[in-house]
Amino acid sequence: MPKPIIRIDKRELRSGIVDYLKNFGCEIQEENLEIGDYLLSDRVVIERKSFSDFAASIKDLRLFKQVQELSKFERPILLIEGFEYFGNLSENSLYGAFTSLILDYNISTIWTKNKRESANFIFLVAKREQFKEKRISPIRIRKKPLSLKEEQKYLIAGLPYINSTLAERLLKKFGSPINVFNAKKEELMEIEKIGEKKANKILEVLKTKVI
Repeated sequence: MPKPIIRIDKRELRSGIVDYLKNFGCEIQEENLEIGDYLLSDRVVIERKSFSDFAASIKDLRLFKQVQELSKFERPILLIEGFEYFGNLSENSLYGAFTSLILDYNISTIWTKNKRESANFIFLVAKREQFKEKRISPIRIRKKPLSLKEEQKYLIAGLPYINSTLAERLLKKFGSPINVFNAKKEELMEIEKIGEKKANKILEVLKTKVI
């Protein structure tokens, strides 16, 4: 039985959602997503917020910066989990935000009671997208056009175990991406936080012929 693949932002790993998704039979891929919390296909991304965070993000206008990024996807979804007292958020502000999400940004919203319901919804959407609609997720996504330096970091950060910090260290040492790709294992291991295991995996990806 094939499993739906769900790419999850690493900041969501402590949310409690992952365990439920695994119980539902999902394959989890952890990474640093630049947009959203759960990437389910090339067109569906989900941003999950607790109700308190949702309310706070309306007041500090953080919500609308986030949904601008979400709207780059064809089928963006905002998942709001739980329900708490509005606090000093007025009803007009709440429903005004919902109106803007739907009419200005074309963001679909779903409200769930708890983490299990959230995970079940994510699972069902992923299953439909990947098995019924035959959609796949993009290999990588990014927010905006990059400068040459950022393009180089982005390229290097595509290597296994390499985040933006390590990508910058590699470029600082080797000068250019081509020099990074041609580096020997011992040279890679001179970089702080790159041990033998990581160096071997990087070289395996760069040098192994698979076609």
